[in-house]
Amino acid sequence: ISPGVHKHKGQQTLFSAAETAGMFKFYPQHPAMMRLYEVQREVASLGPQVCTFGGLQNDRDYKRLERELTQMLLQVDQVDTEGKAELQGARKRAAQEVEGLLRYLEENATHPSRMAIEALSEEARRLVEERVVAPQRAGGVAEINDELVDMLQELVLRLTQVKTEGRVPLRKARYRALTRLCAVQDVIEGRTEQQTLSLPLSEDTHEAVHHINQVMVKVSVARGQLVALLMGLSGRDSCAHLSRILTEMQVELDALDVSGNTAIRNYRKQVVEEINGLLKHLDLEVEGDDTRRYDLAQNNSIREIEAVRAHVSHLREGVLRH
Repeated sequence: ISPGVHKHKGQQTLFSAAETAGMFKFYPQHPAMMRLYEVQREVASLGPQVCTFGGLQNDRDYKRLERELTQMLLQVDQVDTEGKAELQGARKRAAQEVEGLLRYLEENATHPSRMAIEALSEEARRLVEERVVAPQRAGGVAEINDELVDMLQELVLRLTQVKTEGRVPLRKARYRALTRLCAVQDVIEGRTEQQTLSLPLSEDTHEAVHHINQVMVKVSVARGQLVALLMGLSGRDSCAHLSRILTEMQVELDALDVSGNTAIRNYRKQVVEEINGLLKHLDLEVEGDDTRRYDLAQNNSIREIEAVRAHVSHLREGVLRH
């Protein structure tokens, strides 16, 4: 059994190499020692999950991690050391490691910066619900205009100003909130541009135009579903379900014969590009749990966020001076 457990920021190694060698020498097959080795492996498995968890205390994964760590702590307490000092020390260190993970989990889920991120996310959800999702569900027209775009941009800037203190869970939470809000902003801005385009080609022009027009209607509905999905307002919809619908639209468009008609071919291309844009945002949402995205050394987007935050801070100081 390899000594120690995977080390994370803010966490200590369960057993040092010297401690492991010493205990193995004197108690290689002792039941207490074997159970503590099992705890060592379990901590190594749960540690990375705890140290990258960016959610809140009411999240399902938080409750799962808290439950598993609490059960692990109870199991450690039940290890019978038979009064042997070395085994008692090992049990104490195992308990401290599990308790450390529990503290780290709670600290990040209740950190003031995490609460600030959630408050801004909730503000964005209310805005999108009122202006976009609710009107569409009622069969009306979403209130998409420059004012809405500006309000979303303001929320993006406020999110970039939330300090994460270098904590991966907080970086993860901020990054997820920013990518979702920026995606919604992009979809809405794309919708604004679409409203200024000329009307679709007449169906009398070519029989394929009727099918493309039908797909355009579906794309409009999918756009609203994507916005709701990104903001956590989608109900039973999922990324996989919406991705499947959009992919089916692509297949339907690809099957159309538009050879010999440049205008219709360009019309189809425009609709396909919009579908690809929606799929791009879905892909980013699905990949959102990739921890490397929240590592400053591996993600240029994080550096850009930090640069924007620093620039905003500099501008604020300049305004206050004047």
